[in-house]
Amino acid sequence: EESEVAEGTITRAEAAEGSDLLEATEFTGEMQALPRELLVHILGQHCACRDLSALAVCREWRFVAQDVYEAHARRRYPPATIAAAQRSGSFLPGNLKRGWRAMLASDNAAGGMWAVAVDGQSSRWKHSGRAMGGAAQAHYEARLQLVAWNRARREVEVVVDAYGERDLRPADSTALVVSVPAVARRRAYLGHGQVLTTGYHIARPKRHAYLERGPGHHCCVLAFDDMVVRRAGARVHFVYNGFGAHNGFAVPPSRSSLEGTDYECALAFSLPSASELPPGAKLPHAFFADERLHLGPRLERVGFVSTPLGPDAYDAAARGVTSWSNVPEYALGRYRDPARRTWGVGPRPEEPGGWAMP
Repeated sequence: EESEVAEGTITRAEAAEGSDLLEATEFTGEMQALPRELLVHILGQHCACRDLSALAVCREWRFVAQDVYEAHARRRYPPATIAAAQRSGSFLPGNLKRGWRAMLASDNAAGGMWAVAVDGQSSRWKHSGRAMGGAAQAHYEARLQLVAWNRARREVEVVVDAYGERDLRPADSTALVVSVPAVARRRAYLGHGQVLTTGYHIARPKRHAYLERGPGHHCCVLAFDDMVVRRAGARVHFVYNGFGAHNGFAVPPSRSSLEGTDYECALAFSLPSASELPPGAKLPHAFFADERLHLGPRLERVGFVSTPLGPDAYDAAARGVTSWSNVPEYALGRYRDPARRTWGVGPRPEEPGGWAMP
């Protein structure tokens, strides 16, 4: 393969030849004889999987460091997230303190976040099939579809997609229930002064925004404290409408938390145990961005996305209810005909979407 550079191309053979020349110079002034584009390419390949501080070992390397930082950042982050960081004022190209190196050091926290797609269990209404909401056989079902780590705000943002009858309860009161193995349970700090002593912790959303909200379809982004993804070996569940007006949690975390409310408590994803983490890796970064860590079935890294989570990060049409398994036909049949849809009814075309994460 050939790698493109600013003025022309560099083949793998040329890169190897440049690397040999780099050894021969022994970091003397003869390094200046290398074409700048070739030197940037060689150092960029060297630092792609190593500590970028290696670029400070000599004056010649520091001379091209900014170009290497920029090339590495542009490979790692989508253009929209780089532009977002620049608009935030945290990133200033050419600035030594807030330039490309600072962006890499913060993992572009101001411009975006790493996300993982979840294909987990559904949180269903426990009485599906009963007459409710004007339907002879009512059905309500929600899935946690996407989770992303907002490093700048120390939050985890999740997308909850829910379908049901026209009286579907609000998605913004969905709760996360985190269960921690006994070996990691002793005084596990959960943020906001809370200490886990029972093995189960219920997390309330800190803020939310709707991607879509209709009588029978809610697609909502909720933000939680990122302590829910900082405990190795923890299992993260969710309960749709877990803090709603109907049968919401009214007791402190307890063994009954995993029973849910009149909606099931469904497993969303599990975090790796301490023994499964790669050398030097820490949560939550390892779960979202470390390619050395295999996430297992039903989880897939989707890369670096813009912050906050929005319609560009989650394709509600492609991952909607028609792609879900085990949805009862008595509900799905009432959804398939848009002209006569009586289940999973979304907003009317003239209604605003209302997307804005506070």
